[in-house]
Amino acid sequence: MTLLTLFGIPLTRYGALCALAMLASLCVTGLVMARRGIRYGAFIRLALCVLPCSWLMSRLIWAAQDTISAVIGLYMDIDSGFDPLDILRFWHGGYSLMGAVIGAILGAKLAEGLTRSPKGSLRECLAVGLPAAILVERLAEYGTALGLGRTVTAAWLANLPICPVIDGDPVHPVYLYEAFAALVILALMIFWAVKKKPLMKRFLLTFGLTQVVLESLRADGHMVQHFVHVQQVIAIVFAVCALIGWSRQALAQPGRHTAVTIGWILTVAAIAAGVWAEFGVDRWGRPLLAYGIMVVSMVVIAVVAADFARMAER
Repeated sequence: MTLLTLFGIPLTRYGALCALAMLASLCVTGLVMARRGIRYGAFIRLALCVLPCSWLMSRLIWAAQDTISAVIGLYMDIDSGFDPLDILRFWHGGYSLMGAVIGAILGAKLAEGLTRSPKGSLRECLAVGLPAAILVERLAEYGTALGLGRTVTAAWLANLPICPVIDGDPVHPVYLYEAFAALVILALMIFWAVKKKPLMKRFLLTFGLTQVVLESLRADGHMVQHFVHVQQVIAIVFAVCALIGWSRQALAQPGRHTAVTIGWILTVAAIAAGVWAEFGVDRWGRPLLAYGIMVVSMVVIAVVAADFARMAER
């Protein structure tokens, strides 16, 4: 829905709410920074870095996967209708939430350099603000083609008013599931901030693992290349980055090599099981079993991460 047109560029309801999501993120981040005694000037520079970097990376990630799709289409002699100039027509839509998260983190890192802040200090504060942005953005998907999932097969769930009806069939309101997950992650980040725990790795882990499962539920076709959910792949990369950070810290301590090695073996096995389950969602005819295996796989990774964090932060 277009709210207004500015210089020939339409401003949609979804776009306005995404801008509100970034504002929410900065407000929460600013509160955390103030509580930690970080000066106001650093917050201004953080905002000036995070906003353009988040927007740019969101667009670039989407453009990259769209370009790859066009190249594959040419190889397979399929006309995808791809126009390279569409990359510049940002008002036509085409953004990646994962790209926005990556851009925000890079923007915070840039701000740390500009303000000569301690390494990771601004990113730690941003880790609390990011779930707030994701929460608002997911709720903004209401009434759009985004965030809609597969057909609901459970009768008790199909009759709930939260399930949209598409072509006569109730579908999963995945955007609501993702909004709830973001709310839980926000609560966890606040809890960990109070407990003075490292935050960014915990955000990457929790957001990445939950999004792996929830992205599989989506059926809106957003950033799906053939059978690959691009944002699902990025989500597991987020979790792996957190594991790498903790395992490197753990290995700096004596006597941790065996435990870390076993942890990585379990992680690789869990990722393999998750990929197997992802294929099984459509092929086995038993989606509950497939999603059950996927959830268990993510739980295994979470347990390994908790052990790595315990060893690293002791």
